[in-house]
Amino acid sequence: MSEIRREPLLGYEVVIAARRAERPHQWDHALPTAKPLDCPFCEGAEVSTTPELWAARPEGSPPNGPGWKVRVVANRFPAFDMSGEVSETHPDDPFFPSQTAHGWQDVVIETPEHLASFTELPAENARLTFVAYQTRLSALKEAGRCNYAQIFKNVGAAGGASLEHSHSQIMATERTPLHVQKELDASRDYFHHYGRSYWAELIERELAAAERIVYADDDFVAFCPFASRVPLETWILPRQASSDFCGVDLTRLEQLAQLTQRCLAQIEKALEFSAYNYLIHTSPFDINAQAYYHWRLVILPRATTQAGFEWGTGMFVNPVPPERAAELMRLAK
Repeated sequence: MSEIRREPLLGYEVVIAARRAERPHQWDHALPTAKPLDCPFCEGAEVSTTPELWAARPEGSPPNGPGWKVRVVANRFPAFDMSGEVSETHPDDPFFPSQTAHGWQDVVIETPEHLASFTELPAENARLTFVAYQTRLSALKEAGRCNYAQIFKNVGAAGGASLEHSHSQIMATERTPLHVQKELDASRDYFHHYGRSYWAELIERELAAAERIVYADDDFVAFCPFASRVPLETWILPRQASSDFCGVDLTRLEQLAQLTQRCLAQIEKALEFSAYNYLIHTSPFDINAQAYYHWRLVILPRATTQAGFEWGTGMFVNPVPPERAAELMRLAK
């Protein structure tokens, strides 16, 4: 029997409709295979990108040339306008408000080799990718021109990737996006009402229920959330309260990189499918949300597509109950 579930904090609704998984060709997708092609992210093609902003390379190795393990460059085709000191509002018609989309956009190139999946990366490259995230977040915060940054990775055409070479992005905006602000406000309100963090309670309840847990140790917990929007949606949260991703120490950062690779490999094996997005939620640069907010990494496999019902109602339809999803991931070792 289908079930409507509501996400406890933000209130979005999900239809858990297990029978829809019986439809033919439900997972009609293939695992990624890197193709021989002219790729601007491969070692030796550094001239094809903008100048590097950061790179993990041997000491004394000249920038913008071969020899790197992970490098960060400005996106050549950014969604945000990077010119000007401040964004301008356009108040000509208050009914249709708009303003300049001011911000910054990095590309994190995760390997000099032409690999299609984050799970193929050597552990050192995965670790350095997460180091790059922290380093660039700190630099963007210090620059003082942006207030919020979203780390995300798009994999596969269904995940919105335009290039198959393993990479991720950091998009920083002048103001905190409305969706993010709603989550922060709801987290703060929960804390004020109940006297404790929603995220700490969520971790406790998921560990107690156990059926949606994918992995847990003293530092991290990975689980398929109660109101999973897509099959095998996975959240990774720190066990210790921490709102700022930049506050993760290097030891735990390495653990996080390994756990992310592990969860993605389980998803790829369980679904025989690899298009996905992952993103890291962290607090804006201008607030201290330590008491009531947790940073987290969210993996969203793109095994289903939002269609007419989803667009018309705002509800998600998920054919794989998260309890079953977690079981599939635990079995996919």
